[in-house]
Amino acid sequence: MKAASRRGWACVAAIGLLLVACSGPAASVAPSDAGQYPGWPGSGTVVANGDFIPVIVSAEVGTGHSRLMITLQDDAGRSLAAPAVTVQERFFDLAASTDTPVSQVDGTFRWLIPDTKAIYTSSADFARAGEWGIEVIGQEAGKPDRTARATFSVREKTDTPAIGADAPPSDTLTATDPTAIAAISTDTAPDPAFYGLSVKGAIATDKPFVLVFATPLFCTSGTCGPALDLVKQVAPDYAGRVTFIHVEPYLLQVIDGRTQPKLDALGHPQPVRAAVEWGLPTEPYVFVVDAQGKVAAKFEGMAYPDELTAALDAALP
Repeated sequence: MKAASRRGWACVAAIGLLLVACSGPAASVAPSDAGQYPGWPGSGTVVANGDFIPVIVSAEVGTGHSRLMITLQDDAGRSLAAPAVTVQERFFDLAASTDTPVSQVDGTFRWLIPDTKAIYTSSADFARAGEWGIEVIGQEAGKPDRTARATFSVREKTDTPAIGADAPPSDTLTATDPTAIAAISTDTAPDPAFYGLSVKGAIATDKPFVLVFATPLFCTSGTCGPALDLVKQVAPDYAGRVTFIHVEPYLLQVIDGRTQPKLDALGHPQPVRAAVEWGLPTEPYVFVVDAQGKVAAKFEGMAYPDELTAALDAALP
């Protein structure tokens, strides 16, 4: 396993999705470079807005069309993301201009854990690698707008396969009967159809498929179980047209009748080969692969039904 993946997996095991600072290197530009841009964090020319702080949740953002996750908090770390708070996001290619945004989108509010933890998702086009800025405008009825900025790095090459890249032909585990499925899945109510075909086998069918890396039992972020459940909600609408595959990202073993992750010498869960082949910097992760075996869409964290449906409809011939 490459060093970046080791670091990412260790952090996932320890702290979960929202703390992405140790999800592996996320930049092709040194973090200190952000300080050269006047009016942006790190430059010494920004007055901190302690009651409204945008936090980049995504572990990796690549060039081209990419999905971005953010959340909002105050300087005490309390979450400000809420259904009543809408956000507009302006993106800046800082090397080109610190004043003129290249695009503007509305963020979509999403619950990670209902009534507990939330994010905003959006998608934008990032023309080149380097340091980018996001200006977030928060709006809530009866309150003045709040604006704050954050910087993040866009990578030329992400750890996970790029959109349009060949899907790694991983020889993932399959099973048909309940006992065999229980040996490779921690889902308490598994759909047998999610375990009937390997990724390698799905590529050979020349049919789109969805690959879900998630561990309902051992997820430390609280989002892995919901991630799989959300995909299972969508699956019936594509029966016979799309293959769905669930892969546990960690090696499993049964000790004294209980399923447990296999740990390495440092006590970290060991990733399965497919998780390494797909370059996961965190989990859960959901991929949509088209009939030509190309990655058509990817979702760090949870793929919400509207997002997944749109990606599948676009991938179907």
